Amino acid sequence: MRALSLETTAEPVRFARDTIPGLLREQASRRPAMPAYVAYDGEAGDFVSWSWDEVAERVEERRAALASEGLSPGDRIALWLPNGLEWVCFDQAALALGLVVVPLFTRDSPASLRAILADSGAILVLVQGADDWRSLGPAAAPLVRRVIAVDAPAAPEPGIVRGLGEWLAARGPATRPPAPSDPDALATIVYTSGTTGRPKGVMLTQRALLGVARAVLERNPGTEEDVFLSYLPLAHIFERVVGCYLPLVLGARVVFARSVEQVREDLLAARPTVLLVVPSLLDRLHETVLAAARRSPIRRRLLNLTLARGWQVFRAARSGHPVGLFDALLWPLLRRVVARPILASFGGRIRLAVSGGAPLPARTARFCLGLGFPLVEGYGLTEAASAVTGFSLGTTMPGSVGPPLPGVALRIGEAGEILVRSPGVMLGYWRRPEASAEALRDGWLHTGDRGALRGGRLVVRGRLKDGIVLSTGEKIWPDAIEAAIRADPLFGQVLLVGDGQPRATALAVVAPEVWRPLARALGLDPWDAAALDSVRARRAALARIDTALRPFPPAAQVGAVRLLAEPWTIGNGLVTPTRKLRRAAVLGRCAAEVAAMRAELRDGLR
Repeated sequence: MRALSLETTAEPVRFARDTIPGLLREQASRRPAMPAYVAYDGEAGDFVSWSWDEVAERVEERRAALASEGLSPGDRIALWLPNGLEWVCFDQAALALGLVVVPLFTRDSPASLRAILADSGAILVLVQGADDWRSLGPAAAPLVRRVIAVDAPAAPEPGIVRGLGEWLAARGPATRPPAPSDPDALATIVYTSGTTGRPKGVMLTQRALLGVARAVLERNPGTEEDVFLSYLPLAHIFERVVGCYLPLVLGARVVFARSVEQVREDLLAARPTVLLVVPSLLDRLHETVLAAARRSPIRRRLLNLTLARGWQVFRAARSGHPVGLFDALLWPLLRRVVARPILASFGGRIRLAVSGGAPLPARTARFCLGLGFPLVEGYGLTEAASAVTGFSLGTTMPGSVGPPLPGVALRIGEAGEILVRSPGVMLGYWRRPEASAEALRDGWLHTGDRGALRGGRLVVRGRLKDGIVLSTGEKIWPDAIEAAIRADPLFGQVLLVGDGQPRATALAVVAPEVWRPLARALGLDPWDAAALDSVRARRAALARIDTALRPFPPAAQVGAVRLLAEPWTIGNGLVTPTRKLRRAAVLGRCAAEVAAMRAELRDGLR
């Protein structure tokens, strides 16, 4: 697979439009032959590029076909598609007709997908294959009257399912010509992850979506020369706004990765200049590099020296101070010999990496910055059309998520709740007037997140609803405690338990590659499931947790732990498509383990 060419000669775009279809038309007019989107073609065995003009033609074809379905402005259509050109084209075509786009996660559970389709009242659904639709069952969504399968079925499908090619060929004449869409009308309903209850549909306008994209660009400018690699789901507001609409504003190229599993290969092929990352990807890089360094004392010393010197160089540059002579002489060599080979896995041309979607552990941020990785971190939420805060390049301060973006105001309300005013704030929750009134009060969006402002920068401290009240009356917040425990490589996933208990307890899924040698050292059979529940294993795990939680106050210390082998996943319903734990679901699944820990607190470790 060859690396993609990045040459371009077009002038920068210097215009502003309030609608997403308007931006596409402008790009097609200004730079018709320039590459817009790139995706892998299985038949060609390589990445294939589409120009702005070609994309605009495909959008118009789909707009006319949608118009022939008799849909009216405000009708909902659902996109249950992986990232790719069809996702972009149908999104553009729907918005051009005033339709409301409902994005769906391709890896969501059937029950969640059925609930979203029913709640949104979607009339038309785009799917990759007819089998996807059949997997939802015959009563998936009674209001759906047409399903379009991008991968055409081998034979005509009975009922409402049509192959894309057949559907496009059979369409009648467009019943409605293109018209400027209303930037302030409802454009999309994006469902929250539902970690604390049933998902809520966040209603957003095109003005909100583009307002956030432009605020992000004001903080960290880009150009039409930039190349973005799209691998996070477009159903997630972070990827959709910053990874899709922001490049549209710039006229920059977007390369669609084949899959999350193949993103390492696609990074080398696409060689992006801008990359959106989630903390889990950077955590894995951190753990992988540290594990490799542990195998060689020389490597370990070299890595530690590189990280220490690189961090000092970054801090000096951030504060505007000159770099010390020692670092000025040593850092270029360490960067070339140690840091660059590690960062080469990102394609070798990253100028900006934006971390979002979840808190990034400070230790991981310092690791990346110490290697010279151009990392910025921000905070956002679906209800504000993604980004609310963010650092500019070179100013990142690990442990915080930056100052408010241009045009955004922040306040800390009662109980430390983060309040937001932003051009991206939602209209409200779809068909949830009471929830809307609770979230939108006194001109502010009440986020439900806890935080503090330090020197104009936001520090996020977790969800208000996740607070744990011990039987002593003390209240603890699990996010930071769980993150500290996860810093130990033994623990892949952690959930803190404690409401009504005298001390906190923890459920922890172990990492097999770390558990097996530990079990052998403890004289246990690593393949025996019962070994995880042995007193020796629990005592060893508690000792490691005690070490991880030394900086925390007494109320945050863990008094009992239960180790689990089976990961919490989307497939077993314990993790949302955005990789957040469904706490109530995990507690329900592990009720016996929670009860055992309560008894252990009462009776002592047996």
